[in-house]
Amino acid sequence: MGKYTSLRCIVFAAVVLFSPPMRSAQLEFDVASIKENTSLDAGGNLRLMPGGGLRAQHMNARSLVTVAYQLQPYQLLGAPDWTRNTYYDVEAKPRGEATREQTFAMLQTLLVERFQLALHRETREIDGFALVRARADRLGPNLRRSEVDCEKVFATTPRCRQGGITLDTMRAVGSPMWSVVQLVISKVGAPVSDETGLAGPYDVELRWSDELVPTDDRQSIYTALQEQLGLRLERRRVMTEVMVVDRMERATQN
Repeated sequence: MGKYTSLRCIVFAAVVLFSPPMRSAQLEFDVASIKENTSLDAGGNLRLMPGGGLRAQHMNARSLVTVAYQLQPYQLLGAPDWTRNTYYDVEAKPRGEATREQTFAMLQTLLVERFQLALHRETREIDGFALVRARADRLGPNLRRSEVDCEKVFATTPRCRQGGITLDTMRAVGSPMWSVVQLVISKVGAPVSDETGLAGPYDVELRWSDELVPTDDRQSIYTALQEQLGLRLERRRVMTEVMVVDRMERATQN
């Protein structure tokens, strides 16, 4: 895949992201260690290990929940304030081989047992954006109707595998508009409603800057959308699925 992440993988991740799995009481790690990390390290990471294990270092408690339930940060509501600045190291292993989805389910079980986590799913209206066309009569130069529908012919069409996403570039071939919407959601950190009215597959090339002050050759995601794709973000209240925390305590440690 080179330096690009497969767009097909990104699209699959987006589907999982907005359909967080509920915890299964039957799935739990065989061995698990949770220790508070009081270092001043600014970074943190979580890795899924071969066979279904999991290792997290310097992850705040809130992030552990969003990872376990595969949520965007804005989708988790009601978490106590301490969850943002209390960090943990976690190491856990299943009894046998486990899939990615089973590992997330086991992490959910671990959070329930060790953090006394209780939460429920709701649909709420929260601050977000609508993605609309900047002009009704034309699109931007980097958004073109595609000759192929890679949702249907990905396996048999080599051209479909030319797409991908890096930290600041998206190249898509024969992709639906919702793949652009999922990218935008990850960049603006808020729900986005697709109101472009653009159906069918499109070829997309988008370059942006994640820096606070965009460089001369890289625009902010807001400017890039308008000038390169002919799309615009408008602030709106958006209905979206969220998870609401009813209870969460500091972890019982080993």
